[in-house]
Amino acid sequence: MSRRSYDQYCAVARALDAVGERWSLLIVRELLAGPRRYTDLHADLPGVSTDILATRLKQLEGDGLVLRRRLERPANATVYELTARGATLRGVVDALGAWGLGLLGDQRPTDAVREHWVTGPAGAGGGGPEGVAEAVAGAVSGVVPEAVPEAADRLENPSGEAVLTG
Repeated sequence: MSRRSYDQYCAVARALDAVGERWSLLIVRELLAGPRRYTDLHADLPGVSTDILATRLKQLEGDGLVLRRRLERPANATVYELTARGATLRGVVDALGAWGLGLLGDQRPTDAVREHWVTGPAGAGGGGPEGVAEAVAGAVSGVVPEAVPEAADRLENPSGEAVLTG
C-alpha cells in the first residue's frame, strides 16, 4: 500500500504524512500506555483489519515512532512500543481527546468502548473540560464521581443502564 503525501512544505502537513492515516493515532493512543503485543493491539482496536494494523505499525516503525522488539524468556513475545519521538505524541492525542469530548454525545448501540480510551487531560491525570472526561471514565467503569453529575447524566455504562439520572 503506497503512502499518500500532502506534498506541502508545512509542519502540519508533514506531521499528517506521518500520523494522519486512518488508525495511526489510535495505535499511538494504545501504545501510550506501554508496550503491547500485536494481538492485544488488535483486540483493543475493534474494526481494524489485521492487514491495516500490520501496515500502520510498519509505517510508524519506518517513521521512527514505533519500535518492535522481542521480549526475553519466559515471555518470548514480540511487542510494539513508542520510541522517545513517538511518546511526544501524547500531547497531540491528549489535545484531540479533549477536543473530541464535546463530540461524544450519547453512546450509540454500535459503539465499542474500552475504559482506557478516556483520553485528554483526564486520561493523563488532569481535569478535562467541565469534568466530562472524568464522567466518561466513570460511565465506562460504572462509578461516576460526585464532582461531575451534570456531565454524567447523559452517559450510560456498557450494560446500557443509566449511570446517573440527572
